[in-house]
Amino acid sequence: MSRTSTGRRTFASLPITLPHVNSDYEQTGPVSLPLVAALGWLVPGLGYWVIGKRSHALIAGVSIIVLFLLGLLISGVRCVDVPGYDANGNVIHLKGSSKPIIVDSTFKAILDKPWYIPQILAGPLTIGSSVWSVSVSGTYPKATARMFDIGTLYTAIAGMLNLLVIIDSAHRAAKLNDHFPRSI
Repeated sequence: MSRTSTGRRTFASLPITLPHVNSDYEQTGPVSLPLVAALGWLVPGLGYWVIGKRSHALIAGVSIIVLFLLGLLISGVRCVDVPGYDANGNVIHLKGSSKPIIVDSTFKAILDKPWYIPQILAGPLTIGSSVWSVSVSGTYPKATARMFDIGTLYTAIAGMLNLLVIIDSAHRAAKLNDHFPRSI
């Protein structure tokens, strides 16, 4: 390690090479922004992959998936509490109505379980976990300990992180699309 004239440390003597910040773009043409966003929701990190940011895609995708799975491992699949179902996996009905609450009053059903909103942002991971959670709800009761809250928090943060990745990949795709000629 050596120091420059300003006193900063440098690693010039070490055999370390750092990649150029924008060197991993491999995009060949304009990309549809809704497509980038939809693919980013379907598979975390896929929006980056489509625009050519392979390293960003792998880092973000693996981080989001691991964070979501850690939430499931910490507190079990029941931490994904599906709107419209009670703790035993039975469909909730409004009083005096034969329709499920999710059909009759979707907004109320979702407001009863607000943590599901960020969880669903993780995409099909949450949908699969929701089906699994409802299917085992009669067998495995929902936990009430602090560990349940931590698992719910992990899965919700994974969903919010995926939303940030979707927004960033769509923004980068828009900036890259500006460099390509527009067809009339």
